[in-house]
Amino acid sequence: MLIITCGHCGYVLYEGNELKTPDEVVREYSGVCPKCGKILKPSVQNIRILK
Repeated sequence: MLIITCGHCGYVLYEGNELKTPDEVVREYSGVCPKCGKILKPSVQNIRILK
């Protein structure tokens, strides 16, 4: 399962089994978090892989 969240407020932007890049998800929200209104910047710096 892939989960992509807002780096500021933690809002779940995407949760699913389909592989999506952070860029794709950010585009779906027009670059703005719908919960906190912060500009979304795609990043893979904080990746956690859980079993």
